[in-house]
Amino acid sequence: MSRFLTRPCTDIRHRSERGLKEIITARIQFRLALPALAAILATLALSGYATAQQQEQEPTYRIPTKSKIEGGSNRQAFTGKLESVDLKMKLLNVNPIEGEGTEIFPIRKSLQVETADGGKMKLTDLLVGSEIIIYYEQKGGKRTVKKVVLLGSAAEKAKKKKPSSS
Repeated sequence: MSRFLTRPCTDIRHRSERGLKEIITARIQFRLALPALAAILATLALSGYATAQQQEQEPTYRIPTKSKIEGGSNRQAFTGKLESVDLKMKLLNVNPIEGEGTEIFPIRKSLQVETADGGKMKLTDLLVGSEIIIYYEQKGGKRTVKKVVLLGSAAEKAKKKKPSSS
């Protein structure tokens, strides 16, 4: 009798009926799921390979969106009469030649200032009332002044208005 107690039960007849059904069900499910799992893995591998080949063959072209077009650099020019130069606050106040209001431009001390004929000037040489063209870039809401060109100074206009005594 001791022989039967020490030996493990390997015979299917000695197992419970419920445990046998669970084992059979698990084996059937595994056998059914195995081909489906293999098919899914094969499909993923082939789609990745096809995508990689397509990317190598066809160049992709990106069309910029509206926000990228609007947010780009925008070079502009503004013509007006110089109202004031504030070197402490680093600002130019300019009244437009046509229209009303004052435009304010941020400046740098190293700003390039030229005369209409190409001569170099300093920012401090600009006189209030002078006609100038300001070349600047508008990027987003920020203006960056690139160059100021003096068209005519207030001193030249005063000389022209005085009649000559000849």
